[in-house]
Amino acid sequence: MSKPNTTGKEPPAITRRTSWFGTLRTLYFRELRVYFSTPFGWVIMACTMALLGFCLQTVIQVMSKAVGEGVMYYMLNNINFWFYFIFIFPLITMRSFAEEERQGTLEGLLTAPVTTMQIILGKYLASYTFYLILWTPLLLYPWMSHLANMYTEWRYGITAEGEITYLLADWIGPYAILALSGAFFIAVGLLCSAMTRSQIIAGILCTSFMISFYFLGRITELWGEFPAAPIFHYISCTEHVSSFSRGLVDTRPLVFYLSMALLTLALVKRVVDYRRWTR
Repeated sequence: MSKPNTTGKEPPAITRRTSWFGTLRTLYFRELRVYFSTPFGWVIMACTMALLGFCLQTVIQVMSKAVGEGVMYYMLNNINFWFYFIFIFPLITMRSFAEEERQGTLEGLLTAPVTTMQIILGKYLASYTFYLILWTPLLLYPWMSHLANMYTEWRYGITAEGEITYLLADWIGPYAILALSGAFFIAVGLLCSAMTRSQIIAGILCTSFMISFYFLGRITELWGEFPAAPIFHYISCTEHVSSFSRGLVDTRPLVFYLSMALLTLALVKRVVDYRRWTR
């Protein structure tokens, strides 16, 4: 047993820092365990896998008639992809604070000796980790299906020994944009969950934001170019996905999504602090 501090001096900074990150790690694994210890997370994962498989089947039909682009381009620029991509974030995040409020555990968590930022980061990192896990099967598709034999000759090429070669660069761009956009949208989902006590209302708020954000990126397609069009091009998630899935990696989406994620998490902190001090 460690001896109590009777000197009246503050503990070393390294001890305080370790304790802070140790608490964050505990909260992170607590939140991540919820996704895998309950049917909720497995249902989301199963539905996502099924929709990805359906999207892949559509891509196979498209690529049998068209050439020039890779698999990820056709998968991420398919209307079926956007249909379930929009609804992934409300499903992942709507339980974060609203479910804690319903079960009565949020009050105990807010009155525990942990900081607001530790609570938010623990929930955010757990939700973001689960979101990234949902996309890992995409890496296996070229090896799991016979699709590689069909599109490799167009884009990837075949070695002198007759073996199929894969270019890692064709996968970095799509995964980068999925990770970047997810960082922002997960933060939005947490904000919606922190603003209400109902999971349904949190899901509706997040879905409404996702749909609005999707159509904001398509305003230039509907109305054409106008003086404010560069702003809508800058925030267009559909244009970002299209560019990155072609291998055109740009730093502007990186700045946009990361800065918006930080700003949204700051808003989540204000909301949670308000609920913490009004108890």
